[in-house]
Amino acid sequence: MFNNLPTDIAVFSTIRENDYIYVDKTKQIYELIQPGKKYFLSRPRRFGKSLLVDTLKELFEGNKKLFKSLYIEDKWDWSKTYPVLHLDMSGRDVKTNEKFENSLDNLINKIAENNSIELISTELKEKFGELIEKIEKKHEQKLVVLVDEYDFPIIENITKIDIAEEIRETLSGFYQVLKTNERYIEFLFLTGVSKFSKTTIFSKLNNLTDLTIDPRYATICGYTQDELNSYFKEHIFELGDKKGDSYDETLNQIKKCYDGYSWDGENFLYNPDSILKTLDKKRYGNFWFESGTPTFLLDLIKKDNIDISNFLSLDLSFDGEFPTFQLDNIDLQTVLLQTGYLTIKKHIETTYDEYILDIPNNEVKKSLFSYLIGMYTQNSPNKIGPLAKKFLNSLINKDDEKTSQILDILLGKIPYQIQMKSWQYYHSIFPTWFYMMGLETITEESNSQGQIDAVLKYKNLYIIVEIKYSETKTIKTMLNESNKQIYQKRYYQTYQDKNPIILAIAIQDTPKAKEIKCQIHTIKELKEKYKQ
Repeated sequence: MFNNLPTDIAVFSTIRENDYIYVDKTKQIYELIQPGKKYFLSRPRRFGKSLLVDTLKELFEGNKKLFKSLYIEDKWDWSKTYPVLHLDMSGRDVKTNEKFENSLDNLINKIAENNSIELISTELKEKFGELIEKIEKKHEQKLVVLVDEYDFPIIENITKIDIAEEIRETLSGFYQVLKTNERYIEFLFLTGVSKFSKTTIFSKLNNLTDLTIDPRYATICGYTQDELNSYFKEHIFELGDKKGDSYDETLNQIKKCYDGYSWDGENFLYNPDSILKTLDKKRYGNFWFESGTPTFLLDLIKKDNIDISNFLSLDLSFDGEFPTFQLDNIDLQTVLLQTGYLTIKKHIETTYDEYILDIPNNEVKKSLFSYLIGMYTQNSPNKIGPLAKKFLNSLINKDDEKTSQILDILLGKIPYQIQMKSWQYYHSIFPTWFYMMGLETITEESNSQGQIDAVLKYKNLYIIVEIKYSETKTIKTMLNESNKQIYQKRYYQTYQDKNPIILAIAIQDTPKAKEIKCQIHTIKELKEKYKQ
């Protein structure tokens, strides 16, 4: 019998006392902790931040029995314990700034009561400072302060700019208390999803060391490939047995679905939540999608009319520190990086540190594009998956009519205001849709005679795509031009032994109407049609 999976458990004592699997991160924790140090760590949601904070809490409180057989057990000085101030901001009422302040005030009062401390101050900042000072005096020991999801109150209101700014001011003053009372603090650790610029909250905490892209702590949250193999081998075998796959085949499938997060471009990680749910439910699910996409991301994309093809290839340069943003000037690419929809795939050291970004894995791709396409076509995200399957089946069955109908459904539901009358628009939107539909997509691949619009792959099926758009040419003319171009420029040559399908797409956009038609051929049919 092997250990249980700690699905949806972020309490260290629960995991250790009930034989759940704990992936030992205490070596990095031990190397991290130094007296007087103050740290910030950004990681996406459901990436193990809360468990890390709770582990630190138990360590500083000296609960040695919980650390039996872990790396840190024989290295930590268990004779010395610290009072721990644990502030979880995700548990606050943040509907308005007034409710947030009341919730924060109640938290301070509760902590004081638990420590048998009477507070005199009534104003929030003064009360917080008084609490820190009196806890230090009572225990005759400096405090450890752990703040989990420090930015939750702002993120929850990020599209309600007035409320977000009020809460930001409240938090700014609240966190400033940590700096003004640092003589009472032994160790400070904040986690969050986002990082605001130094002109906002972080200006009050300018003595924090940001660990987000520090290579030494790149794997402090999340599972590495070695950890996956070491801690979850029996569960991986079980998943493989159910699917009829070997261990290596199962590992490859898990890697394809869930691997790929990185904060240094060298160490790549799995999201713990997705791995635990996959092994627990014994299925390859889109758990990122199921746990919900922050609505503010979609609002930002919609507001700025972002071309969704931009998400296929990205790069971002920033100088040595994790990029920040301001509430009144939110950069979408930075937000996508901070929230885990993008990750660092490569770090190039030049005059400036350049980071090549990409979507981490298939799970996140499907989640992001389901929402994006659902948003652009005014479909609910759960309807996009079935539509994608129908599209794939229509290709396999070489059904021109159904393939045309599905693309017409998608195009027909794009709001008029964001449609563009250009060849480039359709050359970006179609490959993006194919990508979301689970098809591996290579755009603008070149051969010696030209450039293919897209090559799609699904398992052993290859599809060569040529797209034509015109406001004057007929559908028939454009389909003929597409097929002839593929034949004459031998776009199929590289894939000839794969027996690829040829997909020609023609869009006619006149003042009176828009029409889209597809034609599907085999290579043999194409050669017979155009042979000299």
